Amino acid sequence: MLLVTVFRGLLVLGLIMSLDGHKKSQKTKGKAAKCPKFTDIERRVGLVMDDNLKTAVFPVLHKATRSLSPWTYSDTYDETRVPQHISQAQCQRSGCLTPDGDEDMGLESKPILHQTLVLRRVQGEEGSCGGRRRKGYFYKLDSESVNVGCTCVRPSIFPQKQ
Repeated sequence: MLLVTVFRGLLVLGLIMSLDGHKKSQKTKGKAAKCPKFTDIERRVGLVMDDNLKTAVFPVLHKATRSLSPWTYSDTYDETRVPQHISQAQCQRSGCLTPDGDEDMGLESKPILHQTLVLRRVQGEEGSCGGRRRKGYFYKLDSESVNVGCTCVRPSIFPQKQ
């Protein structure tokens, strides 16, 4: 979860830098441009990632095992995504635990979804000055649903027509 927070901070910083570059380009709009400009929908932002950056690891509070709807984490890996590793919660039970530790099937254990921003590496072409096209990989901002935990809910009951 800490990695997701750090990554979000990097994305916000990149977006702020792109907006700052957009303001500077508006000031010089009257000058003739040598390179083609991107539309308002598509903007390219330089991104430098430091592999030596170490994040602090805090002790995990065992909320996942103390919950009435316990869960475990499994790691998902995608080499075309930044971050490449994302932990996904998986509910351990169908029902929920009672204070005595028995499973109550009158309640359902369901995942809690969180939408998070990721970068996707895509192959494409980039325009360059001089009329030549360069092929390479580029990063596109995308969103992904992540299971962050589990919670107890009442079951959905749909009345049947007779």
